[in-house]
Amino acid sequence: MPQEIMAALARTPLAEGLDADELGRLARAGRVEHWPEEAVVMEEGSLGPRLVVVLQGHAEVVKTGPDGTVHVLATVGPGAVLGEMSLLQQAPRSATVRATSAMRVFAMDQATFNGMLEDGDPAAYKLSHRIARVLAARVDELNRRVVDLLARRPSEPEEELARIRSELFTRWDF
Repeated sequence: MPQEIMAALARTPLAEGLDADELGRLARAGRVEHWPEEAVVMEEGSLGPRLVVVLQGHAEVVKTGPDGTVHVLATVGPGAVLGEMSLLQQAPRSATVRATSAMRVFAMDQATFNGMLEDGDPAAYKLSHRIARVLAARVDELNRRVVDLLARRPSEPEEELARIRSELFTRWDF
C-alpha cells in the first residue's frame, strides 16, 4: 500500500522536489480512510487538523454563503489535495467536502506532521514549503480576481456579478 500512496502523492503539486525516500516517509506517516457516498469528509467551520489526498472517488467542495445558499466551489477526484492549510494552522475549515461517490483517501494529521518537523525530517520541511507556495499562488490569483471584479462598472447586471463571484470561488483549486 505505501507504493500506491507514494505514487498518488507524487502526482500532487505538494510533492514537487521530494525524493522517493521522503515520499515514503510521508506515506508511512499517514493512514488510509474510506468514506461512503454523501459522507462529509470535512465540515466548514469545524476544526480538523488533517490533510487528505483523494486516492479513489470524487467529492464536491461547498461553501455556505451568508444567506444560507450553498455554493459548489469545486468538484475533485483522484490526486486532489484537501485541507493542506490545516497542517500549518489550527483554524476552522473554510469549506465542506462532501463525497459524491465512495472515496478512499490518504490522510495525515497535524500532530504527525508536527512530529516530523520537530524531528527535522526534510520531507516535512519540503512539504511545508510547497504548501506555502500553493497558498501564495492562490492569494496572488485571488488578489488579481478581486481587482478585476472591483474594476467592473457598478451598472453591470447582478447576474454577471454572481457569475464572476462563482468563478472567483472556483479559482481556489481545492
